[in-house]
Amino acid sequence: MMGGAKFLGAALVVGTLFASFGAESASSSPSTAVAAQVGLAYEAPPSYVAGGSFPVTLRMEASAADEVPLWQLSEAAFTVNGKALGERGKDVLPLPAGATLELSFDLGPALLRAGVAGGFTLGCVDAPAREVSFFAPAPEGLSFMDVAAISDEQLANYKVLLETNRGDMVVGFYPHLAPGHVRNYLDLSYSGFYDGVLFHRVIPGFMIQGGDPYTKDASKASVWGSGNGPRMLQAEFTTEKHVRGILSAARLGNDVNSASCQFFIMHADYPSLDGNYSVFGKLVSGYDTLDKIVMAKRVPGDRPVEEQKILSATVLYDPQ
Repeated sequence: MMGGAKFLGAALVVGTLFASFGAESASSSPSTAVAAQVGLAYEAPPSYVAGGSFPVTLRMEASAADEVPLWQLSEAAFTVNGKALGERGKDVLPLPAGATLELSFDLGPALLRAGVAGGFTLGCVDAPAREVSFFAPAPEGLSFMDVAAISDEQLANYKVLLETNRGDMVVGFYPHLAPGHVRNYLDLSYSGFYDGVLFHRVIPGFMIQGGDPYTKDASKASVWGSGNGPRMLQAEFTTEKHVRGILSAARLGNDVNSASCQFFIMHADYPSLDGNYSVFGKLVSGYDTLDKIVMAKRVPGDRPVEEQKILSATVLYDPQ
């Protein structure tokens, strides 16, 4: 079940991990928690989309020679609402002092087998539990640009999960303020337009900006930030404030009707933008990811040195 594993301690290598499994598989020392000399931490997404992947990372550090149960190196280490996601045997793995073990794997198949159909509490041995939001993917065959098929009011039933290389963000929408911009964003997300594009501008205390299709082609680096989507949008200005987490439409200079596919997410309140840009949504979750992206090291100016990439934009159905 392990997607990847590595020892980081100087005394161990990957081969040792598998050799230890073979050598110690006959051990019957019972253990129900991480050994006293082994610290454990884990990383997991804040949300789960039904039927999708759910990547997790486990990290163990041995301050002194000790041993851990083998089940703690698999999906069985995790619980959903208190119930383990796998069998827990008695076999153990010895860890020498100073060893650091890191494992990454996908809990998606286990969550699917467990029949998870709502938000849940994710636990991992004796590490602190955390709440995970549940979303259902939008069904196939939707036409967000067709007002007759999906009314402005119904647009509020959808959200978008932005999976980035820095973590996840979920955005909700304000169709009562800017239905045209909401339709456009949902359509572009639904069609895969945003998959693989970058946040090409990041300014701490201001915002992160992305959605430019040219970011898919590294040979066009000189024009990143100048691309448009399949349509141009009429301005939908309101009195909604540009506060932290707000999703708003980027546009060209003084042309108020030049918004297309590029958008920005506010890192902090910025009153000078109020009434001059079309606000059409706000982050539901993922503020920690927003902070990671905006603090990325930049070249002179506001372009990140390393790519801050939207891996995928998935439309979710979440009726209110």
